Amino acid sequence: MRVPIIFTAVLVIASSAAAQYPPTPGTGTFTTIEALEYANVDAKPLLLDLRIPDGPGPHPVIIYLHSGAWISGDRTGGAAIRQAARGYAVASIDYRLAPQYTWPAQVEDTKAAIRWVRANAARFKLDPDRVGIFGASSGGHIGSVAGTSGGVASLEGMHLGNAQFSSRVKAVVDFYGPTDLLKLEDQKLPCIPLNGNADYMPPSLLMGCPIQQCKEKTATANPITYITPDDPPFLIMHGLLDCLVPFGQSVLLHVALEEKGVSSTLILVPAGEHGGNKFDEQKYKEMVSEFLDKNLRGPIVPARRRAAARR
Repeated sequence: MRVPIIFTAVLVIASSAAAQYPPTPGTGTFTTIEALEYANVDAKPLLLDLRIPDGPGPHPVIIYLHSGAWISGDRTGGAAIRQAARGYAVASIDYRLAPQYTWPAQVEDTKAAIRWVRANAARFKLDPDRVGIFGASSGGHIGSVAGTSGGVASLEGMHLGNAQFSSRVKAVVDFYGPTDLLKLEDQKLPCIPLNGNADYMPPSLLMGCPIQQCKEKTATANPITYITPDDPPFLIMHGLLDCLVPFGQSVLLHVALEEKGVSSTLILVPAGEHGGNKFDEQKYKEMVSEFLDKNLRGPIVPARRRAAARR
């Protein structure tokens, strides 16, 4: 089967500096509100930092999920923040970390943050019908699952609040995130020395069990498990020299999305590693901006307040 993949060396794109959209990088100003509580677990607050463009709004929203192999990291920093200067509100969230909290806590937190954004849209000049998600590495994985699992009751975490609102999103940006944890070891490049199936490695810590010994549970962390034709469009970027997450993981997701009729663009970065300066080159930043502008600006059919549950 022919896999449609875009190699950026030959890609021709239009500039996001087109008259109708702000340039990249943006020139707008924004206000940051730190440490807003979006949910509470075990008497501990789950927090987000919200960057709101200065202006009347309502503003489209990007939920940003940090990297850190599911076991470390926090809501500070991240590539999505630059979109605040282009007119997007950016909610950078903390989510519960393994091994203290195992799957599906991470995607439950993400969906809770999405619902919180909708519940507080009027308060912060946000557009509840234009919400997208952007994640890097482990955050890309969590965001991809959130993107494909709208209405899946077992992942919603309704006990975290605002259950009357939908957790569906309109767009997903996935930077070099894992997809099928059970295939990481088979797909790894020669530069990856560690055994991805080992019980001390992050995938097993995330699942709370050695992944090859709990395959059924591990499959619940695979975004491909939940794909349906009404899922949002995806932009997936991955470095061909990634020595932590093999690029084949993104190929798997891209192919599965397209097979179900979901719009997906896969950008394989020829000299890209696991993150790093290549992803900060202007052409890649413009690709992200154009994808977001296409899917989170302009006329959009309002999301249902509560998605019908499916299993």
